[in-house]
Amino acid sequence: MPPRLNKRQQRELEELEALASTKPSAPIDASSEEEDAPGPTYSRGGGGFASTMTTTLKRKRQKTTKSKKSKKKKKKTTEPNLASPPPAVKDTPKSTRTSTPSAPAKNEKRALKKAKAKERKAANEELDQALAELSIQYPASQKISHSASGKQSLAALLSVSLQNLDAEAEMRRFFGSKVVQATKAESSSSRKKAPAVRSNLTRPQATWWAAKGREGLSLRSLTPEEEAAKLTRQSWDPLQEKWWTIEYSKKYKSMTKAFMQTVLSGDPQGFWDLLGTLPWHADTLLQISEVYRHREEHAQAVDFIDRAMFTYERALIGAFTFTSGLNRLDFDRVENRPFFLAVHRQVSDLQRRGCVRTAFEFARLMYSLDPWNDPHGALFHLDFVAIKSGMHQWLLDVYDVFEERRKDFSGKQDTRMNPALLPGWSFARALALKVAEDATKEKDHAKSRAALKEAAHDFPSIVPLLADKLDATLPANLRAHRDFRIETEALSMSPPAGVLHLLSHLYVQRSAPVWKDHTAWFTATITEAFSTLPSSLPTTERKKAFLTQYQNLNLRYSVYRHVMVLETSYRRLFSFIPRQVLEANHSRATR
Repeated sequence: MPPRLNKRQQRELEELEALASTKPSAPIDASSEEEDAPGPTYSRGGGGFASTMTTTLKRKRQKTTKSKKSKKKKKKTTEPNLASPPPAVKDTPKSTRTSTPSAPAKNEKRALKKAKAKERKAANEELDQALAELSIQYPASQKISHSASGKQSLAALLSVSLQNLDAEAEMRRFFGSKVVQATKAESSSSRKKAPAVRSNLTRPQATWWAAKGREGLSLRSLTPEEEAAKLTRQSWDPLQEKWWTIEYSKKYKSMTKAFMQTVLSGDPQGFWDLLGTLPWHADTLLQISEVYRHREEHAQAVDFIDRAMFTYERALIGAFTFTSGLNRLDFDRVENRPFFLAVHRQVSDLQRRGCVRTAFEFARLMYSLDPWNDPHGALFHLDFVAIKSGMHQWLLDVYDVFEERRKDFSGKQDTRMNPALLPGWSFARALALKVAEDATKEKDHAKSRAALKEAAHDFPSIVPLLADKLDATLPANLRAHRDFRIETEALSMSPPAGVLHLLSHLYVQRSAPVWKDHTAWFTATITEAFSTLPSSLPTTERKKAFLTQYQNLNLRYSVYRHVMVLETSYRRLFSFIPRQVLEANHSRATR
């Protein structure tokens, strides 16, 4: 007697009987049956409805397994379907995925690359043609834009390297990133993430106020009439360059008036009240920076200088770029002067921190803004930091460009600033040639010795000052000569002569460290140059040109402004500045 079935088994048996009565069962593949384990049997003999149920369950498991495999491996399966014959000529997805690109696709890519290359070549040819047309249209600009013998153009020499404007990157190269990060972590009082604001001149900090728009500053180019009036006023020849100016909004103008009243009141708290109204007012930021500097809180002072530069940088957009070397900012307009002052103070602080490469780049930026008046004396920084930072070749190239210009203007009056006439640049050129000769291991220092002798004959006032700093021993007759006398004030001198002695003291005080390794060469060359001394040294052509150039009041004020901005370290040089300049309002004199 067969065993008794439970309810589920009885229900399945009824379904199987109904199925058998309506549709005959399909033949079963023996190989597929052998793959599956044998199902439970309900009859020892293996016949009857028990065997039928077992067969049907096997079929169900086969269909379920096949459906799961087909879902998981739709693109990979290659087994033929038992129910229907495989398609005749149809590639499987697997073959499509692993196949190599066809030849037409490769030809299309090659044709596209050739078309792009042709477009780039055509664009370069159009640019070269446009530049050639400009050089024909503006022949006067070639005198200053290009120098002889394939030298670099002045525009290229004034082009600022943006990657070298980062003082933190220079410090990482010297001390390592771990040391710099540890120092920042110690000095930082906030762990907030720095704002994602783009800036080439600064690193915006998390402690800064939110920057909303340009905060009342806008940029525009000078009209042709305004530019022509400026050239006429300065007695300049037209060159290929672009002049710009910053403009104030009504709110910014009212804040500037309130700032001037606060300066006259002498209350530092008033500056913080102004920042509560307009936190990005550049004059106020620079004045607060001075307050911190007098307290010797240099980190805070630098932070507010960065904020002032960032304020102006957001306005200097569009066609005004630092990398072209052709954009100028009109210092005659008071709206532009805070930016000059901010960059100047940044250069000074970078030298204090020892970031000489970054200081060189900011000094070059300040020089490129107005190279013809140099209102804050960027050239008086560059003659030192160019040697100190290893950019001596740049100094030689600039000197050559302006020396060619001086020869072109021989017998004519040139009112533009010419660094080839400066005493510091003459001595720095000789030192740069010596450094270049040492780098190539030249034993014959003919060029550098000739340059140093020429500089000493042009500007003998530097010789005794530099010898004292280097502890160099000079002949007694040279020390006693009237032309090598050290002057300490300019009361009895003409203004150009006073400027000459002021620049001599300034150069020696700043540049003496870079001469230390060349003391023997300096002593031997100077002794040889003045082996015989007349009663009075003749005034050379270069010295005459310098004294004529500094008849210009604007150029003299650039020297006075340079020293007054650096008042802490160079206060003893105030004796060379006229009394009426010193008695003027300090903020007015430095702006």
